Amino acid sequence: MFSATSVLGRAVPMIVLTVGLSTGLCAQSIDNRQIYMLVNGIADDVELIREVMGRPYDDSPRLPASEVSRLELFFQSRALFGKANQLAQEFGVAEARSAPPAPDGALEPSHVFDVLEAAADQIGLVKTELGIETALEPLRRESSISDTGIFMTIIDVNRQLNLLVERPVTPRDVFDQIALVNTFAAGITEHLAPGSASPALPDPGGHRTPADIYAKLLECLDLVSRIAARVEGAEVMSLSSRRNIPDDIEPGHVHDIAVILVADVATLATVLDAGGLSLELPEPERVFPTEAYQRAALLEQQLIEIDRLL
Repeated sequence: MFSATSVLGRAVPMIVLTVGLSTGLCAQSIDNRQIYMLVNGIADDVELIREVMGRPYDDSPRLPASEVSRLELFFQSRALFGKANQLAQEFGVAEARSAPPAPDGALEPSHVFDVLEAAADQIGLVKTELGIETALEPLRRESSISDTGIFMTIIDVNRQLNLLVERPVTPRDVFDQIALVNTFAAGITEHLAPGSASPALPDPGGHRTPADIYAKLLECLDLVSRIAARVEGAEVMSLSSRRNIPDDIEPGHVHDIAVILVADVATLATVLDAGGLSLELPEPERVFPTEAYQRAALLEQQLIEIDRLL
């Protein structure tokens, strides 16, 4: 399993967490039904916190995705943990922690469950601090559910948490995620064409907004999907041509897409047996959407080249 420790794009200490199954479930018994019920419990608690805080409700349209992979689900779960931990830190009830890392072997449902249970614990600390004693009736589900269904709920929770934290997702967070994907893509290119020239940053074509980055990353997702279809063993999500673009795109929306790309290009790197490769590119002192857009445009160029080389 390819492990990317900077998936959340935040400067947090690398503290190893040992997360147990406090619900009494053993790892072998965990399936998507348990994961989905846990995620819905988190969503209910986040809604209770939102009401107490008087924050707006996020009604962004859902990403029209299908065939979500377990790695994509795992990385979004890690993003949820990061936001839950940030909220708990802001209320002074938790220290900075890193989400449980990706396992070295096969990624099982229990690994996703562990990350989400850790996130639920962070949200529970905030509920206690706010004196919220309400406990909504837990969701019961008998039928199975796909990774895609769980993924959509996690995206909803992540977007709502963006409206609860005092420090929202910034262009720097987005930049860090895309820069991470750039290194994965560079490693794949070097694997396919050793000694190939290092790419240069493209001209951003003027000042850019989060909406510009969002659109460019969607184009990158399309490219990754096309590439993965030709690489045996590479499983990544598919996006409908119906984009469901939010009306007012914030860096948080862009960050969600960037995290998907981290998982997807990491998947390609793993299947192709390619490592990451650091790029000798200037590090901006200040990051605005334009700087993040440059990295997204670079990623698009890298993916076009990978597609050509395969």
